[in-house]
Formats: sequence, C-alpha cells, structure tokens
Amino acid sequence: MPQLQNRLDRLMLRLDRMGMRCQQAVLDALAAAEGRDAIAGSLVDEQDAEIDREEVDIEQECIRLLALYQPAAIDLRTLCFVIKVNNDLERIADKAASIGRRVKHVAAERIDLAQYPGWTDLVREVTDRLDKTLRAIATRNLDAARAVIASDPNVDAAYGRFVRTALTKERSDLAGVDVVLTLTLLARALERIGDLCTNIAEDVVFLCTGDIVRHAQAREDAKI
Repeated sequence: MPQLQNRLDRLMLRLDRMGMRCQQAVLDALAAAEGRDAIAGSLVDEQDAEIDREEVDIEQECIRLLALYQPAAIDLRTLCFVIKVNNDLERIADKAASIGRRVKHVAAERIDLAQYPGWTDLVREVTDRLDKTLRAIATRNLDAARAVIASDPNVDAAYGRFVRTALTKERSDLAGVDVVLTLTLLARALERIGDLCTNIAEDVVFLCTGDIVRHAQAREDAKI
C-alpha cells in the first residue's frame, strides 16, 4: 500500500522533529539552570504545552492509520513504535519543563552548579545519551540502539556521584537543606531522561527485530 507507506514516512519525519524539539527543550532548560536565568527556565516550562499538543496529534494520526489500513507486519510494528516513542519523547520534554520550573529556586538560592564537579559529568552523560538515542530513531540503527541500552549504568553512576557530592558539600550547613533538595530534583530529572532514552532504544530494537527486550533480564531470571 504505497499510500500507507507515504503516510508512515511522514509520520517518522514528524517523530524525528518531535525528538529534536524535546532535545532543544532539555538543552535550554540546562542552560537556564546553569545561568540561573529564571525567565528562560519559565519559557521552557511554557513551551512544553506545544510539545504536548504535537504528541497528541502524532498519536491521533497513528490511530487514524490503524483504523484506515489495518496494517500488519512491519507497518504495524512501525505504528506501535511511533506511539511508544512519541510518548517517551513527550515525557523527556516534561522533565525539561520540570528543570525549567526549578530554575527560580536555583536563582533564589544562588546555586552555582559549576561548583559541583559531578554536575558536569551527569549533564554530559545524559545529553550525549539523548543525542545518540535520537540518532538511533532517525537511522533505525540496531547497533546504535544497543549501545544506548548498554550505557544505561553510566547515567545511574553519574547521578549517584552528583547526589553524594551535593550532600557532602552542604551537610555542614542547615541552610543547605533547600539547596540539596533543589540539586537532587534537578539530578533526578536528568536521571529519568536517561531512563527514557533506554526505553526508546529498546523500542528501536523492537522496530528492527520484532524482539521485546524490555525487562529481558527479569524474564530470564524468572526462568531459573
């Protein structure tokens, strides 16, 4: 069905653009946090509504194609892929908005994120992972997706190091409790973005192979 294929191709292009918008939201939120720019942080939060609308539009298009063409095989897998990845991308944008909302606290508490060495490592791990995830979506590259999945522990480790750094730096100051809370919430949002990248990479594997690799280790353990 050439018409279905054309519409699927356009849908994948929309998904790629959705990914780029979400990535930009993350980068803008991080820049606002590091620059203690509360206005820029609020703007990221406000723009999240546009991404929400696009997420709904893409999902509605998927439902229309399912109803019109009743696809099978790879076409059905593609639509399932778009629905799932579209949702996870929107959740990444939500985390960017969450960071944006916290910037006013970063500014009020005069937090200099550069003073926390673990912050740079965490940001680098997450933004690099997000970039590789979007490339895996665009190219439908199985090896790239598996590389993203394999790097999941790196983000968890960077998150743990940053939180420990924040606690160590602020523990001697009771006034530091609010600072630690703000830092932890920022880090947690980044850690969740890393988790969502894993979800998306697992969906790329599904698209390429038909295999569901999510929770694969848990399923193997259950067989023992």
